[in-house]
Amino acid sequence: MSPQPATAGDHLRRILLVDGMEAVRVGLAKVIGAACSLTVCAETGDYDQVADLLKRHRPHLMIAEPLHHRQDGIAWIKELVRAFPETKILVASSKAEATYAERALRAGASGYWMKGGSAPDLLEAIEMVLSGEPYVSPRIALLAVRELITRQAKVPSQEAQLSDRELHMLALICAGHDVGRIAQELKISRKTVKSYSEQIKLKLGYSDAKSQVRRA
Repeated sequence: MSPQPATAGDHLRRILLVDGMEAVRVGLAKVIGAACSLTVCAETGDYDQVADLLKRHRPHLMIAEPLHHRQDGIAWIKELVRAFPETKILVASSKAEATYAERALRAGASGYWMKGGSAPDLLEAIEMVLSGEPYVSPRIALLAVRELITRQAKVPSQEAQLSDRELHMLALICAGHDVGRIAQELKISRKTVKSYSEQIKLKLGYSDAKSQVRRA
């Protein structure tokens, strides 16, 4: 799909699509193209291009899958929100909404839509986010209300005790990465990786690395 310049169709709300899978981008573009007030101004599967595309096209909304295992998606969201506050972010992910939606919204995303959802749900999410309202599925919204009501008595889940960096580290461990590869991907020392791993084991109550991997 050829990117449209930011000046084309000024009456339309511009959307940037970011996903490593071309088939996903094609599907999203088809749904968006059917809406008379929306247009896909650009798309990419290369996350290194995102900042340049945001500068060039100035989209109203970016729909992105930031939560793949090679990237700390929560940190990525925070960076883009700081650099491009005028562009709203709707996360479109297959990662568990109950685990990641709250973290993504706290990082600055405006909504969280689960891949595999219906086209009407996607368009509803887009409209809500563009209107300034946060979007999560009705199930997660209900859980949030229940959480608010019972916050005093509720014991946090094990995963909720992990920091964003620790949760990302757990995902890398789940992907089968060894200490050296994790250190290289996160640009930290092997010693720091081992320290994070120990913190994760303590918080989740594991006695060894094998138990940690099985849980992941």
